[in-house]
Amino acid sequence: MRILHLFLILLTFSLASFAQNEYSEKVSNKWPYLFNNFQHGILYFNSTNASKAMFNIDIANQNFVYFNEDELIMYTNEAYEIDSLIMDNNQFIKHNSSIYEVLESKDHLYLLKRIRIDMNALNSGSGGYGTGSSSDASTKLTSIDVTNYTRVPYSVIKLERNKGTAFELITSYYLFNKENNDLSIVSKKTFEKTFENADVKGIIKTNKYKLKNETDLCKLFVRCTQ
Repeated sequence: MRILHLFLILLTFSLASFAQNEYSEKVSNKWPYLFNNFQHGILYFNSTNASKAMFNIDIANQNFVYFNEDELIMYTNEAYEIDSLIMDNNQFIKHNSSIYEVLESKDHLYLLKRIRIDMNALNSGSGGYGTGSSSDASTKLTSIDVTNYTRVPYSVIKLERNKGTAFELITSYYLFNKENNDLSIVSKKTFEKTFENADVKGIIKTNKYKLKNETDLCKLFVRCTQ
């Protein structure tokens, strides 16, 4: 049953009962998902609708994934406009075929985080994709199948999750202006462009913020939006 056929719920559904999300210890071709387990979530779509299911984030295919009432793995229907996915106070949005976690937001401005597969590492002849074993390096991108998990029982995926080839991951941070649809990778220059009325350099220098530190980035965004 497609997710849009799941029963509609109130937008004020309590998030307090959701389990705490934890990033997967090993993201692989057998478990291409961001979190260790599928979690209760609310998918908001077409502006006014919401549906409830057990969700995860498919990093390899950059898609929201869930299992239905028969516990079969399914992707969200791309024919519908997805606004966001909420899991345990974590908000995710999809923009230009990529999924981003919303770290901070104010009005139409967002600080986003994206985790993706290192495609260069997959195609390289060394490294073993995070395993450190050169014997794994012969496994190239073309032989790693992460596309055949739709309608596969969730119980099967759980049993297979530790048998896959691990992916190396890249984490990037972005500033997103929803008003003009502008997405820019985080830098001092993009902060200054986004927050023209804030003393970005002064805030960074005074507080010794490091733009490669996620906590500092969040603090900088909040300071700039005050």
